Amino acid sequence: KISTDEIEVMSSKPFREKVKWFRGKCMEAKLRYEDGHVHIKVRREHLLDDSFGVFNKLNSKDLHKYFKFEFQGEEGQDAGGVAREWFELIAEKCFNVNIGLFEYSGVDNICYQINPSSYLAQDRDDEYFRFFGRIIGKALFESQTIKAHLTQPYYKHILGWPISIEDIEHVNPEYFGNMRRLQEIDDIESLYLDFTTTIEVFGEKQIVPLKPNGEEIDVTKRNLQEYIQLSMKHIMIDRIRYQLSQMLNGIYEVIPEIWLSIFDYRELELLMCGLPMIDVVSWKENTIYLGNYEKKGEKHKVVRWFWEVIEAASPIQRARFLQFCTGSSRVPIQGFGGLQGYDGNVRLFSIQSIDKKDSVFPRAHTCFNRVDLPEYSSRQELVQFMGQTLNIHEDFMNFKGME
Repeated sequence: KISTDEIEVMSSKPFREKVKWFRGKCMEAKLRYEDGHVHIKVRREHLLDDSFGVFNKLNSKDLHKYFKFEFQGEEGQDAGGVAREWFELIAEKCFNVNIGLFEYSGVDNICYQINPSSYLAQDRDDEYFRFFGRIIGKALFESQTIKAHLTQPYYKHILGWPISIEDIEHVNPEYFGNMRRLQEIDDIESLYLDFTTTIEVFGEKQIVPLKPNGEEIDVTKRNLQEYIQLSMKHIMIDRIRYQLSQMLNGIYEVIPEIWLSIFDYRELELLMCGLPMIDVVSWKENTIYLGNYEKKGEKHKVVRWFWEVIEAASPIQRARFLQFCTGSSRVPIQGFGGLQGYDGNVRLFSIQSIDKKDSVFPRAHTCFNRVDLPEYSSRQELVQFMGQTLNIHEDFMNFKGME
């Protein structure tokens, strides 16, 4: 049993210590080979179907056993390489948008989210999402990684964190923009909105009430916040409720939810997907400077301090900052020159100057791969507020040569 005091203490630790504690819990829960093991034998050409069939026969206790992976016709000892290949290939299959379980995020095509219409693509989609949840759980349990990245709100779902309206931006940036603009309109009644929303299923539009008799309730200034909250709930939870529930159940069959609670959602992405290889040279070469930074570019003192901090950062720190700026720690296959915006077009990373009177903290615009960087007076000031923004202050202040 794990006490709340232990969880509280571990939650405040640096990421590396959290991972060490988590790995230790997994090792303690893993059954010895002598106490039973699971043989996963699959055909490459039927990888998804064969793996799904095997996993469907396993109970929760089986998922803590030693797994021996084998591809039919390729008999040999699994010293870890076969297992890594299986996890990589099965994730590719599950995330293949043509299968219909997942779709690309509303921002780019390097992150994925649950397809609300998955039931039309797969007859047993609920079982497949439980299966995929078990794969995520088993990968975490065995220190394997899932190379495909989910959109940021899904890591919050896994941790049981509340969802905010800002999270819609990662799923549907256009809808997010509309919700923000609604709050700026004084005469909301003139839009003739009601408590319904329109969804599109394979090209066919359908009207869905956000509450009972929603089509008969007008949106007014008085009930606008309720309308926005229900719209957010529909986008982020209701339309994927049963798929998400099955996926979470699958994860928790392997990994107790309390074990994951020591991580924040950005750390969970790194734990699940691994640390990316971030080429700082490529990052700098594919960066645009805006505002007061445009004229001098890399030669501006604040920009120079910024890149000095990034170059001195550890892989974890770089990944955390990339998450903050773009919404994911993943770098496109083409490198930073292939970063995409919400419209699917290439949108390079950009650094915009802002006055410290507007904000002393960096501000991110993930749909545009942009960070608003205040015009700091010193490098120490930049380090302080960058570290506080990323919630890694205890590590970020320890760069060599920063004194």
